[in-house]
This record gives sequence, structure tokens and C-alpha cells, in this order.
Amino acid sequence: MNQPTLKLDVVDSCCSDAKCCPPASTGRRGFIKATGLSAAMLLAGRSGVMAGPFADSELDHPIPADKKLSKQWIESLYARGNPMTATGDDLKYIGMPINGVCTGQVYLGGDGRLWRWNLDGARDFKKETPKGPRFLEPDVAASSMSQGFALQVGGVGSKKTHTLDENGFANVTFTNHYPMATVDYVDPECPVSVKLEACTPFIPLNRDDSSFPVIVMRYTIANTSESEQEVAIAGWIENVSNRKSGAKAKGKKHCVYRELDGISTVECFANLDNAKLKRSADHGNIALGLLGDDRPTIVDIDRGQPGADGIFDAETNELEHRQVSTQDFARRGFAAMGQTLSLPPGESQTVTFTLSWRFPNVEYSRVFGRKTSLGVNHYATQFSTAADAARTVAAKEEQLLGATQAWTDTWYDSTLPYWFLERTFVTLNCVQTQTGQRLAKGQEPEHYNFDEGVKCCPGNCTHVWHYAQGLSRIFPQIERENRDKVEYGLGFDPKTGSIRFRYTDPKFGDAIDGNCGTILRVLRESQMTADHTFLQRLWDRTRLSMDHVIAKWDPDEDGLLEGSQHNTLDEPWFGQVHWLINLYHAALKASAVMARQMNEPNVARRYDAIVAKGVPGMVDLLWNDDFGYFIHKPGPGKDEGHGSTNGCHIDQILGDSWLWNLGIEGVLPKDKVRQTLESLWKYNFAPDVGLFREKMTDGRWYAAAGNAGLIMCSFPYGKVEPKSGKKSYAGYLNECMTGFEWQVAAHMIWEGMVEKGLAIGKAIYDRYLPQDRNPYNEIECSDHYSRAMASYGAYLAICGYRYDGPQQKLAFGPRLAPNRFRAAFTTAAGWGSFSQTAGDAKQTAAIDLRYGTLDLKELSLDRVEGTMANQVNVVVDGDPLSTSFQQIENRYVIEFDPSVRLDAGQKMEIHIT
Repeated sequence: MNQPTLKLDVVDSCCSDAKCCPPASTGRRGFIKATGLSAAMLLAGRSGVMAGPFADSELDHPIPADKKLSKQWIESLYARGNPMTATGDDLKYIGMPINGVCTGQVYLGGDGRLWRWNLDGARDFKKETPKGPRFLEPDVAASSMSQGFALQVGGVGSKKTHTLDENGFANVTFTNHYPMATVDYVDPECPVSVKLEACTPFIPLNRDDSSFPVIVMRYTIANTSESEQEVAIAGWIENVSNRKSGAKAKGKKHCVYRELDGISTVECFANLDNAKLKRSADHGNIALGLLGDDRPTIVDIDRGQPGADGIFDAETNELEHRQVSTQDFARRGFAAMGQTLSLPPGESQTVTFTLSWRFPNVEYSRVFGRKTSLGVNHYATQFSTAADAARTVAAKEEQLLGATQAWTDTWYDSTLPYWFLERTFVTLNCVQTQTGQRLAKGQEPEHYNFDEGVKCCPGNCTHVWHYAQGLSRIFPQIERENRDKVEYGLGFDPKTGSIRFRYTDPKFGDAIDGNCGTILRVLRESQMTADHTFLQRLWDRTRLSMDHVIAKWDPDEDGLLEGSQHNTLDEPWFGQVHWLINLYHAALKASAVMARQMNEPNVARRYDAIVAKGVPGMVDLLWNDDFGYFIHKPGPGKDEGHGSTNGCHIDQILGDSWLWNLGIEGVLPKDKVRQTLESLWKYNFAPDVGLFREKMTDGRWYAAAGNAGLIMCSFPYGKVEPKSGKKSYAGYLNECMTGFEWQVAAHMIWEGMVEKGLAIGKAIYDRYLPQDRNPYNEIECSDHYSRAMASYGAYLAICGYRYDGPQQKLAFGPRLAPNRFRAAFTTAAGWGSFSQTAGDAKQTAAIDLRYGTLDLKELSLDRVEGTMANQVNVVVDGDPLSTSFQQIENRYVIEFDPSVRLDAGQKMEIHIT
């Protein structure tokens, strides 16, 4: 059943910094009228009926306690399903970031075109704002730069050109395999079909080989006719160097043709008479390459028009290596390259292109507003030209693309539902956008500069980024460098231990949640290393920052916070704040673990003692047994009433959720944790967010009428209005922001509430169906928002993954279908696939390492119900290992003496009988 997309008007004023004005709500009646639905059903996105039937009287309550989820929708939570595909009109919003990590921003569109080229860091001030307007008003694929590919089929007198996009083929189908994707082109008027496989090198644990400014476009052309076909395929690029900054400049545009080892390239650049323009962010070069040793049969380095017209007329016969064309700067310049093929019936051939670039300078924000700084892209220091970057990829093509394909195959070769695999992984793409830049050494050391979202809210914001779990597991080196160089470097006060929550601007102080979240991240980053070297380097600074938190917010060490507590909701809260206290306790627990690892037991005992006091204090003071959740007790001052007060707040047990990611037991009583999560489901999960927003009108729209979502804060027992603070910030409590939602979903899965956790994630998936918006862009306060990487925490939870690299301990405890389970995993130095089966009182598992190495002293497996363990047999490639074995509660623990190392290609099999 298809539902018309409902557009809501966004107020287009009074927005600055993180402030936002709310849009007007259409309300339940408006939604029902617009969609043609009765009150008997509700839809989530356009995936089908999600919930109902509801009586009109039930819909007068904005968040019904009984969600009445349909049997069909619940089944969709568990179904393996298929990869996300799109065709026809559903292609228009798709934009998959496809460039290397921190090398700019380029989208692969649904029809295979490349769009949203942003290689200079320029900001779209209309859409890249804290209001996140692209959720309600998603952009349709378009590009200001002319670039594309085309196909010509037929002999003399019968040649026909098809652009490789939705205009050139009647049937185009996009299929997600992020970080790869395929686009299939079929047309009854064309005797050949084409399959595009597009990617950039993307290899978990290998940051450098995943940071090329190079896109690989591999076209496989198949002759579907009964006669031989003459085929030509070619691409073109535009010379965009200094297009904005050099509007009145004098100089020349150039294009050079090169024949390099394993690749031929045409590269466009500019030669200007103004040295200042060479320092502009839009000064650079862009290259089109053709992989292989064969000389291209089509080359044009002096092309004067965009598009495919005449592109197949140029030949290479007279071109020589390093031949250069020259054009007036005022003239638009283009270059083209391609290859001709002869295809017998039923045969196919593959032609592989590269798009590469080198734009040395980049605009990035250090403060709010339109003022930007100019930095140097690190990747530009690694390659002398765009063609050099493509040549480097060509030289390692088999290695780079083979490992990328191996990871993609490993990730999706799983028993988990495709929707879950996609939604928990695609959020990693934020580091392939202008959300982040890797800046070369200049006045500051080389470091990663991360906004919260694309060109929005600068400074590696600690109270946002600590929610993100994915980057630390896929590219842990990036997170380690950020801890060392940013939070405990550029943003650190070595005298006090304070960490600015935005490193770029001294006017920003420290946020309690940002400080505590950073401490938790230090332990996580240490666990994703092979030894304690990283922790030894950071421990003194980490301990100092933990002590600073205690001295500033808990001076009497009773485990309860006091004073002004700035946090991610952008205003200080006062009094006893449940979620900040719980996060503080989690940081103390993590610090105690690190203190023991650094042989400082007295420090650890001090931290543990504070938690021992604080947990019962928090429960006694803030647990409301009648409500079934923790409340916030504001401060007594006239300006201290801002916060969630008696509401059911989404993050109220955030600290316990965080500890699951570290393999540390939570601090709160289990019954209170479970009841809190049940209350969040009962009071905050709305099958139709529009009904809630009809009553609670403040806030931004990241879930539209008809979408389901987990509301930030509900007030089932009557709302206590805030007595202080900016009203726009109070609107945050009414929103659906995916990073917060994923945090709760992960916690529910860890605690055994699998179906409800999956439902929250599936609601997000449904909101981002390609029919309605770009499925690769989870929006919260601008595009590709970093907090959305909390989704990977839900993946870790479903796997029951726990890992400590220095201790060489690895554990799994699948929460979904543990008797037949398979999923990818990463460790400090290797990744692969974990699988498990159970039946007839036996449990069997396997670790198939596909990349790198894995050192193990201990492997733990959660016991599958119905198994009976007496012994274990472990073999690697058929050779038995010496082990000791014990069952501790519901966990099987296998120890290796000596420790065992697995190399890529090896498989460990575990038989528990």
C-alpha cells in the first residue's frame, strides 16, 4: 500500500547556533486527510501497515500504551529479507557517500550518477543548518558539475547513445551493498545490459587504505542479443578548479593525458596568475581514469561541451603521454575517455573507470556562523596529483578492491535481517562526508576535525560524538588519534583535567556528559588495541579528567552531581539529573578498570567507593515506583528548573547502556533497568509521531506524521513546565533523534528485550526508505549526523559481542536466533565471521578470520538454552588445541594456554558437548 509523501512546512527563520524554531504541526486530522487513511490504521514510512486498528478514542492519546503492532510488521523485524533496492521514482533521493574517509563528499545516486560533489568544504547555508531541513525536504539528485558516463551501441549507420542513468535506460535498479553498491541498466531498445559496481576502497582496521580520494566505477557490459555488438563506453569530467573563487581571474585551464602503469588518465586543472587563488579551497584538479594496460580508444582533452554528445568521436591516435591541452579560463572545459569493445552473443566484458581528485585546501568551521578557516587536506599531502592517487589505487587494485569485497561479503553473509545490517552500518558513511576533515599538520598537529553533522556545529563535540559506536570498531585508529590529539590534546587543560566540549573554541567549557563520555571512550579505544601502550600514554590525562569531574560536580564524593551541568541538550541542567549521574557512575567504573590495569589499586578503590554510595543514592532520590522510571529533580534556584523533571527521558540510564559496550556489568539494579526500558517503550514509542506532535508542537521534525519513533521525553503523568532555559531547547524533548533512539534500542537488546529493540530500529529504517528520503543520511541537526553511529551499538548487542584486546579476550552471546547465527566481527588487528549452531544438547561455533590476525587467551560463548556442556574440543584448520574449560553461570569460558594466534584464512572450530 503506497502512501503519498506528506510535506510539512519548515519555519525558515530565527535559527542560529543550535537553536531552532518549530514547524507547524498538521495534526492527526490533517494527516488522516492528507493520506486518505481512517483512524483504524497507521503506517510507518511506506512499508505497509505497522499498527492498529485503533479506535478514534485511542488516537486521542498521542502515545498509546498498547502499540497494536501488526503481525506482518512484527514478522518483518525478524525476516532475513533482501538488500535494499530501488527503481523508478524511488531512485531520486538516493545519495550514498562513496569517497574515501575524510576526502570530501561525493554521492553515488540511485541511477549511478555521481552528485553532491563537495571537495572544498563549502557549506550549503540553506540546508546544512541545525534545523535539519533535509528530513522533510530531501534533495533530489542533481549536480552543479557536469560529469557522467555513456554507452554507444551499434555499427556504422545504426549507432545509438545511452547515457548511463535513468534518462538513458528504461529500467534502472539500485541495490545497496554499502560500502559498495550496484546499479543495473536494462532497456528493450538496447541489445546489451550493463551492471555498475561502484565503491571506494573501504577496509575495516585499515584507515589509510580506506582514505583514497578515488571512486572506482566498474561497468560490466553483457550482450543480451543474438548477434555480435560493437559497443563503446566513455565518461567525461569538467574542469572545476577555481570555478567559484576565480570568476574574474585571468589564466588558463589545462587537461593532461597520461599513460601510467595499469591506468590511463585525463586530468583537469587550472594555471592562474593570482597566487591567492591557488590557496583557495576550490583550487585543485580532478581526473578520469581507465584501468588496465590497454590504451584507451577514446580520449578528448580539449572538449568544450558537457554531456554525451560527440563523446564517441574522439580518438587517441595522435595523443602522446603527458600531452596537454590549453583553454581560456573563462571557457568551460571538459575531458573524456573511453574504450570500444566487440561482444559476441552472450558474452560480457568489464571496463573500469576511476574518478579521483586533489583539492589541497579545505574550508572548515572553528566557530558557529559563516566564518570559516582554511586548512590543508591530509590526503593531498600523500599524492602529487589526482592522477597519482588513481595510479596508486590501480597498482594495488586487486588488494584494495579484493579486501573491500571481502568485507562486504562478510558483513552481509549473515543470518541477521538485511534491514538491520544496513541500518546499523550505513551510518558509518558520515566520515565519508564533509562532517569531517583530516587536517595536515600546520599551526596545529595533524588531526581529525569533526563537526556534529555536515558543516554544522564544529569542534569534535564530546557530548555528541561519545554516543557513536561504529567508528571505534571499524576504524579504531581514528578514534585513538582523536582521544590523544583532540580531547586530550587540543581541547585539554593539563592543569585542571578539563576537556572543552568543542576543542576549536576556548569560549566553550566542559560538559559533564562530554567529559564522562570521553573517559569511557578511552577504555573502549584501549580494548581495540593489542596491548596497553595506548592506555599507558593516556592514563595520566584520563585520571586527571576523572578527578576534575569529581572535584567540579561531586566534591563531597557522594556519587550525586550538583551545580550547573552542561550537556548535549545544549543548556545546563541543575539538581539531580538521572542520566548524567548514571553516566558519571559509568565513567567511574571504567576509570576503576583502567586504574587496575595501570597498577593503581587505591585509585580504583576510590572510584568504586563513589559508585557504591552514588547508586543507592540515585535510586532512593530519583526512582519513582509509581511511574516506573527515574525522574529529574531540578535545582531549587529560580533559574534551575530546566530539564525533563517528571518526564520519561530517553537517556535516563545511558551510563548502564554505555557499560555494555565495554563488557562491564551495569551499576543499577536489574529490575529498575528493565522497568525503565519497559516504560520507555510504553510511554515514548509512538506508532505515529504526528499525533504526539499535534499536542507537543515545539521542536524539529526528524519523524513526520505517519512515522513511528521513540520520543525524547514524554510526560505520562502531566508535564511540569520548565521554569528556566530557552524554549527552543525545551523542544528537543519532543523530537525523534536517531542516535538517542539507537542507544535505547541497543540497551533493550542487551537486556533481552529483543523485539522492542528491533522495533525501534525498524521504525528508523522505515523513516528512511528511499521512497521518502535519502536512506544514507540520518539527520539530526544537519546531514549525516555523527550520533547516528550509535546504531552500531545495536549490532554489537545483537551479537552479544565483548572484546578486550590487551587481555586477548573475545566473547559472543547472540540475542537473535542463537541456535543458528552468523555475523561479522572486528577486533584490534583482524576481522572475520563468527557462526554458531546448537541442537541435540550440543553447541558448535566457528571463528573464520578473513583479514589480519587475532590473538586469543580466552573465548567465551553464552550458553544456548537446551545445551549441556561436559567438554570442549577446539581445532584450527584441523589441528586440536590445548584448552581449559569451565561454565560460569550461563557462559562457557574456554582458555588457551599458550595463547593462540589466528591468521587471515584460518578457521577455529569449537565443539561443546
